[in-house]
Amino acid sequence: MPAEQQTLTIRAYRPGDEAAVLDLFQRAFGVTRDVAHWRWKFEQDPFGREHISLAFDADGRLVGHFAGYPMPFRREGRDILGHQMGDVMTDPSVRHIGRGPTNVFVRCMLHFYETFSDGQIAFNYGFNVGNVQKLFLRYLRGQVVEPVPYLSRDLRTDPMPKVLWARRLRGYQFELVKRLTDEWDELFERTWADYGFLTRRDRSYVQWRYLDCPGAPYIVVAVRRWRRLVGWIVFRIREGRFSLGDALFDRRHPGAVEMVLRHVVPQYPVNLLEGWFPPRPAWFSAILDDLGFIRRDEPQGLSMIAATFMEPDAIERLRESYYTMGDGDLF
Repeated sequence: MPAEQQTLTIRAYRPGDEAAVLDLFQRAFGVTRDVAHWRWKFEQDPFGREHISLAFDADGRLVGHFAGYPMPFRREGRDILGHQMGDVMTDPSVRHIGRGPTNVFVRCMLHFYETFSDGQIAFNYGFNVGNVQKLFLRYLRGQVVEPVPYLSRDLRTDPMPKVLWARRLRGYQFELVKRLTDEWDELFERTWADYGFLTRRDRSYVQWRYLDCPGAPYIVVAVRRWRRLVGWIVFRIREGRFSLGDALFDRRHPGAVEMVLRHVVPQYPVNLLEGWFPPRPAWFSAILDDLGFIRRDEPQGLSMIAATFMEPDAIERLRESYYTMGDGDLF
């Protein structure tokens, strides 16, 4: 056995490892992560917890980490789980050790497959580029689903006009929300078939993903018409950009998308309206086209990558799915 394999121990997360994980995060990325954020992401996920593979060197120092958090999906009336792969990191001191299957990253991910994926999960997916993507495609059964579908509208040349009396005349109401009710489940149940294959955007998902996130920068806006919930958006403001990170609407109220964006976007000093939205479903894509969104190359060159487990045709179906920035961990 090569020396680089003998000096590493690969195992699953154990309670108490989080201190070492946070230390590695700082060494790998030069950024400090708060323990509350870690617990939200990996311990408080209502769909599964602590799906983490770790690599330790001969001195017991954490040098590699691969994790995924389970995400709920609705496919043809069935509820299934996929892993959003995230927090892929290695200590700079071991990045030169091993090639191909002996690489620290590859060994961590193979352990993750064996421990948390095979026979347990529909598919793993993530959004990446560069060397991580190359390793994933070559050694880890990964396939490219598609380049990330990035849309934007330049508000300097094409500003978003405010909505005034028309909102009241059409019966629309907008609300900033912090806690959700059963009406969010009801909205998802009456709309999911109009989107096809998608994350199960119900009450439990939206509450955990956006509203329970510690220090969350996310703003969730409910859209009602004649007091009935007909849609919602999630956004955040960063560096002069209005990032539209998630959205779900009842297709019987196509004007709701325009109304909420015209109500919300002009309230912020932003130059760009952006989001990830595939050209499907066609009815929703047409609404965004009419609102002046233009399809461009994703600025970082990101692609969706996936590996299948219990759903053999998941790659093909993901190419027909609806997803947004919020389906990744970069939003």
